[in-house]
Amino acid sequence: MSRTEDVTRPLLEVESLTVGFGEFDAVKGVSFHLQPGEILGIVGESGSGKSVTCRAAMGLLPGAARASGRVTLEGRDLLTLGEADWCALRGRDIGMIFQNPASHLDPLRRIGKQIAAPMVRHLGIGRGEGMRRAIQLLDDVGIREPEQRARSYPHEFSGGMKQRAMIAAAIGCGPKQMQRKQATA
Repeated sequence: MSRTEDVTRPLLEVESLTVGFGEFDAVKGVSFHLQPGEILGIVGESGSGKSVTCRAAMGLLPGAARASGRVTLEGRDLLTLGEADWCALRGRDIGMIFQNPASHLDPLRRIGKQIAAPMVRHLGIGRGEGMRRAIQLLDDVGIREPEQRARSYPHEFSGGMKQRAMIAAAIGCGPKQMQRKQATA
């Protein structure tokens, strides 16, 4: 593949995605693509399938769901991945910032550890370095007193702070879009 072809190939492609639960199709025929550095907003009324579409692209559908169509990340077919492949991919190459961060943060683990965990796993850094990076990320997303806040539990954060903590966790491993931007900056 030439360098020109690589630049023009979409980072993420969703083609004719249909997600169903039993006899009901929650999402039917959704298609879009993203080039590196592009931002896409998916807008719709409550219950229109926005979250289901994103969960399908992330391999986070419940076991009873069925997905068809095509979802590719840099040409790799995501709908065919097993759980071990997903575990290696999520957090490193693709991430999601959930609308309700409170339901996705572990109430028994400190915020800093939750932000550091994907970096320790995917980047192969030690826990101390992971915590140092987590503190920096909290600072980057505008959390005051990041050293102290890294030792806080989710219930000690406001809703907006929880959302920022989720953003910090999502960007910690430098997802594909961020890696490309840094490489060209």
